[in-house]
Amino acid sequence: MLETLNIKNFAIIENTSLSFNLGFNVLIGQTGAGKSIVINALKFVLGDKPNKDNIRTGENEMLVKAVFSNLSPKVNACLNNFDIDCDDTLIISRSFNTEGKSSCKINGEPVTVSMLKQVGSLLVDICGQHDSTLLLNSNNHLTLLDNYAQKDLQKDKSELNKLLSQKKDIERQILSLGGDDKDRERTLDILDYQIKEIQNANLKQGEDEQLENDIQVMSNYEKISNSLEIAYQGLSNDNLYQSLSSLELASNYDNKLTEYAERLKSVFIEFEDISSSIKEYMSNMSFSENELDNLTLRLENIKSLKKKYGSSIDDVLKYLDECKTKYDNIQNSEEILQKLQLEKNGIVKKLYDICVKVHNTRLKVAKEIETKVEKELATLGMKNTKFTIKFNELPNIENAEFSPCGFDTIEFMFSANAGEQQRSLVKTISGGELSRFMLAIKNVFANCEDSNLLIFDEIDSGVSGEVGYLVGQKLSILSKTHQIICITHLPQVTALADKYIYISKRVEGEHTKSVASYLSTDQLASYLVTLFGSKESTAGLEHAKELIESANKFKTNLNKLNK
Repeated sequence: MLETLNIKNFAIIENTSLSFNLGFNVLIGQTGAGKSIVINALKFVLGDKPNKDNIRTGENEMLVKAVFSNLSPKVNACLNNFDIDCDDTLIISRSFNTEGKSSCKINGEPVTVSMLKQVGSLLVDICGQHDSTLLLNSNNHLTLLDNYAQKDLQKDKSELNKLLSQKKDIERQILSLGGDDKDRERTLDILDYQIKEIQNANLKQGEDEQLENDIQVMSNYEKISNSLEIAYQGLSNDNLYQSLSSLELASNYDNKLTEYAERLKSVFIEFEDISSSIKEYMSNMSFSENELDNLTLRLENIKSLKKKYGSSIDDVLKYLDECKTKYDNIQNSEEILQKLQLEKNGIVKKLYDICVKVHNTRLKVAKEIETKVEKELATLGMKNTKFTIKFNELPNIENAEFSPCGFDTIEFMFSANAGEQQRSLVKTISGGELSRFMLAIKNVFANCEDSNLLIFDEIDSGVSGEVGYLVGQKLSILSKTHQIICITHLPQVTALADKYIYISKRVEGEHTKSVASYLSTDQLASYLVTLFGSKESTAGLEHAKELIESANKFKTNLNKLNK
């Protein structure tokens, strides 16, 4: 249960601490006073997406802290999985500042938002307008039914997922061997084309780099030739020979010059060798426009192969080996494929059988849900309501499409009045009926929910009078097994609560702030008068007290029944 909720600088709430009872708590007050802000703050501390606009004007950070007790085994298991110590008291805090930085802690330990959401989903179930919208989407109906029947379906759905995994694995193996006959022929044709295309290219390692150099040389033939001629002429200059002869002559008379003569002689020999090499290179040089075109085409062909099969010639040749191996495997895989196909057929048969079993379990559970929902609706003033869960026709094994949910699709069908044909819930139900239907569903599914705290955000929207009193009674009954927090504007619902949290707002200076207080029975009577829409008078107060007395009698009898 939620024991306390501390809210600081959240929207128009400056600093408020709220405490809650185990039973039926109502948040009451004028529209715009901040009741929904309390719920939004709770959503935030349990992992909802933060919004800078929610930070109180003039402040840099908002902070919310929630304290829970009497934790369920699932919550304790989740905390244990996160290595978070818990002694049956859970403290969750979360802050968010104007710079977009957030801090989340569970029992003082830093956690991620994802972890926060996992724990929060096990602590609280919030039922608001969004949940009504989800109820009107038939895609969510199967999930609701399966949540109710989770114990009956758990083993079969686990087997279903196991078989689906096996089927997927076999299909992956079949695909690696080319798939069915048509797929195999198509794959073989593609592989054959790729193998021949690469083989016919007669690739050599490093060939592309050599081609690029050869093309560059041939494209700049004239520039290279002219440069070499100038270099050759420079190296053939007789001045160097004359210098060497003169230095050798001088060394005959001064042996100190012998070293210089030897060094110059080495340079002269090197020059002669370079000159000879350049001359030989020039004699071997040639230019052919046709050869340049051929080199260019060859390089483009190699680039095309690299684009298709790998970033380098080595990669292309490696891909060629893989294609050859795959081609041989497919050609020799007939026996393996037949074996895999037989395995797949056997798994499909098991899948179909388990899906039929799941379907039959759902049919049985659906009848139980139908009866309970109609009974709940009758106690909410909808005695002539007809509610059924419509299933699609069972497919044949040949055209069955399997999923982790089997092959069922369902839709909630509804008729509010006797003699009227049942139609899709979304096309039939009115706003006031939807509120009661939502409450009926929550009552039927209450024991299937992970959380022990149910929050109803104006669940009584669209109802009034006697129906409103019936809604309040239903919430009171539900509060004997779950902690209830409800935002309401109905006096009938308010009177049936166990704790009355009054949210109001006031202006202080240039700022508006929301504050909370707890109403006594006398204060409650005065508040109920305002809900009746009349001024506080003796008659109005008497009417309010009668409503409170009637509610107290109902709660007293309810407590006796639950002992």
